[in-house]
Amino acid sequence: MSSHKGPLHVRLGLGLFLFLLIYDGALRKWVLPGAEQLLFIAKDVLLLGLLVTVVLKRQGQGNAKMQPAVRGLFFVYATWVLLESVNVYLPNLPVGIWGIKAHLLYASLILLIPLAFRNLDELFLWLVKIYPWVAIPVCALAFAQLALPASSFLNQQVRGGVEGVAYFGEANLVRVTGPFSYISGMSSFVQTVTVLGVALFLYGARSRNFLVGLGFALTALPATGSRGVIVIAAASAIIMLFAGVASRLLGVQRMVRIIVALAVLGAISLQTQDTAWVALQQRTALAAQAHGDTDRTFTAFTNAFRFFDTAGLFGYGSGAANLGSPALAKGVRPFSWLPPRVGFEEESGRLVLELGILGWFFSLTMRVALFFWAAKLVMKGRTRTVRVAAVLALPAMALGMYVGNGVFAPPVGAVFYWFCVGLLAMAQFEHRQALEQRVRLRAQGSPGVAAR
Repeated sequence: MSSHKGPLHVRLGLGLFLFLLIYDGALRKWVLPGAEQLLFIAKDVLLLGLLVTVVLKRQGQGNAKMQPAVRGLFFVYATWVLLESVNVYLPNLPVGIWGIKAHLLYASLILLIPLAFRNLDELFLWLVKIYPWVAIPVCALAFAQLALPASSFLNQQVRGGVEGVAYFGEANLVRVTGPFSYISGMSSFVQTVTVLGVALFLYGARSRNFLVGLGFALTALPATGSRGVIVIAAASAIIMLFAGVASRLLGVQRMVRIIVALAVLGAISLQTQDTAWVALQQRTALAAQAHGDTDRTFTAFTNAFRFFDTAGLFGYGSGAANLGSPALAKGVRPFSWLPPRVGFEEESGRLVLELGILGWFFSLTMRVALFFWAAKLVMKGRTRTVRVAAVLALPAMALGMYVGNGVFAPPVGAVFYWFCVGLLAMAQFEHRQALEQRVRLRAQGSPGVAAR
């Protein structure tokens, strides 16, 4: 029985982490606003404690295996982040430690996810089971917030009061935050839960509760007024569908049926949230007229080049461009450790500012390797479950390769990215197992074993 205590402990810890990841904003806004800074870091402290416990107990990772090239590039990137935490430009060591947290803490999921689940099928069945319990409450809250005025208790902000509420469309609909602290958190959640739902649908999830949860996720797509959510969710679904066909998970007829099913759910979204969709269309039209707005699709990647001359080879240190850093540098003017009049927003540019050209290059090569790792398993995975895992991870790796790996993204997005990397590690192990089994059967004179 002792062999089961570790995985159960890790799974319970990850369950509590997931709860805080989604609802710490609600606790900060509505339950304990006086302790909102402590609540903000509670999930990170929990994850760190879980990681330390696992390391001290020397619990092995027997069901996961990173591709050697990816493992080496991750080691180089992580080492550089650690070295940059003591960069001379940083105002103090706490800012550097915060930078390490932002870059690397959620990567601990590469170790923790395989410890919590024996194999991919067990993990997928767990995801299918909890999916409606994750998606439905959050989306239902978003629908309520859309219907309520900005002065409502449910639309209360962590900071800024009613003045901090954002609106979209001619109807001045509230851009909802759900149980998160800010709009970006809710946007990241809706995007993630939609992508995950489509992947689980490809896996074979068809229960009534699951389909209701997926319907809620699709219906909530316009609720934050974010155009990026729609674009990324749609692009991810397209990538997964074509990857599903390329990986032999789907035949053309089945893909058509899935597209029809998703279209029906999308039509329900258009019908039930027509006001929000119209408001989003109006916001998109206005934004398209704004100078430079159409360039944001490209600057998500090219913004890095803007800061090459400013940052040089070594940058200004881990945490230097993190929005949480000023809270750790009391008595120092926010971001005074950076050159004057250096504005930053896109993740690629902030990576350059923090880690320099070298660190950005290490990050980029790691992200490119992760993408090609996922693509290889999509095409060559020896079992169906391995290919499903790779198909789920592929759009996340593609987005990470282009915009960054979630260092400065809302926690939900960063967690989902590294969760997918952990998924790939489990898939790689099961892929190798299937190959070794095939070799053994051939050596014994058995007929070739077809991929499941």
